[in-house]
Amino acid sequence: MYKKFLPFLLILVFASSFAGQILLFSSKVAPNNIEIANAAAGPLASAYLYADPSNSSEDGSSFAITNSNGQFNMTTGLIPGTYNITAFAIGYIQEKIDLVNVVAGQTTPGINFNLQLSGGISGKVTDAVNGDPINGTFIFAELSNGTGTYGWFGTAGQDGSYLLMTNLVTGIYNVSVFYADGYISGMATSSVVAGVETKNINLQLPRSGIISGKVMAPNGTGLYGISVIASGTSYFGSATTDVSGNFRIATGLGTANYTVYANGAGNYSAYGGILSPTLVHVTAGQETPNINIELTPVTSPPTPSGEIRGRIIDINNNPIRSASVAASGSNGTGYGSTDDNGDYNISSGLLTGNDYNVSVTATGYFDAYYPTLVSVTIGQTTDNINIQMLAEPATTFGTITGSVIGNPIIIPEFSSTIIEIISLALVTAVAIKLKRTQFKPNVHISS
Repeated sequence: MYKKFLPFLLILVFASSFAGQILLFSSKVAPNNIEIANAAAGPLASAYLYADPSNSSEDGSSFAITNSNGQFNMTTGLIPGTYNITAFAIGYIQEKIDLVNVVAGQTTPGINFNLQLSGGISGKVTDAVNGDPINGTFIFAELSNGTGTYGWFGTAGQDGSYLLMTNLVTGIYNVSVFYADGYISGMATSSVVAGVETKNINLQLPRSGIISGKVMAPNGTGLYGISVIASGTSYFGSATTDVSGNFRIATGLGTANYTVYANGAGNYSAYGGILSPTLVHVTAGQETPNINIELTPVTSPPTPSGEIRGRIIDINNNPIRSASVAASGSNGTGYGSTDDNGDYNISSGLLTGNDYNVSVTATGYFDAYYPTLVSVTIGQTTDNINIQMLAEPATTFGTITGSVIGNPIIIPEFSSTIIEIISLALVTAVAIKLKRTQFKPNVHISS
């Protein structure tokens, strides 16, 4: 149960940690390479820890935040099994302890971490034409060997300055900036030493060309939510139409010829089409307007189906809400879910047949099945396929306790209360996304 809420927590932490890093960097400027800390390790308050099952097929998860003494206590969500525990704190390198055994009703103590100081990368993002700062850009550093294990990210402040100060081990990093409105993405390379800040990794971004226009239905109605893509030999850009059907591709377009096309769902059920003319010339730093696209509706007749209806209840005949119901047979498969009254309706995907197996799953209940095979006829309803579910017994969780220590951070840019942390899962997700982005070599590095 708790695992599904973890990504939302991480996203909130993610946003806050960006702000924290930018404020820290803005406070003071330091020389090019500075040792971050040299004192003895002590307890780390507000370090973040999370537990995932060692076996991906198992359930269970938990998280905790250390107190002022660097201690943590995971008490919820740990069903019996083995877990991998990861610790994170801003300014430090993540650490993981694998195969921690959890027993129901018992405490597993002594899961202690000694986090090592991260290296740091800082610099400015500016306009390659006039040198003006570019704020709000997303910046990511990952090892240039592509391992994806270590890396961090942040956003540039109002003066274009950025600071990446977490989960950076000694090595060579690609520092990439992208999603900069009006500019082309770029990349620099930086050497990093753990415990030392590497400064002046500056990126000067070339200006992007702009393609703008409108996506419409044949009757002139603007289509909302349509994806518009501009694809060139060396460059790529995309945008989504607004409520009026207008779009503006303003990122990633160098001087070149582009094929522009659009498709997707809009105000109507489905659309598909290609811009005519298909070739659009773009000049970097200039806008090519009035690239209007008319999309034709794509319609498909619905596939005929039979229907299965019923009700899902517990042993006391109370309705079970939000249960997932599936019907599977040799001639089709269909799905449905229960409403507040426990009623469900499967009305698509079911061709005529007499061997449908109807099953149901719901949180807090054992899986259940209708006791006999169900017959279905196209255009007709098979009613009263009711299933009773048995509640699972209350889960007894285990507990994991331990501590987190680390060397204190003493230089101005890095020193602050460790207010936010984020899991490697989110870092990895961002890294995967970035690997799919084509960074162009139009980047200038200034010392």
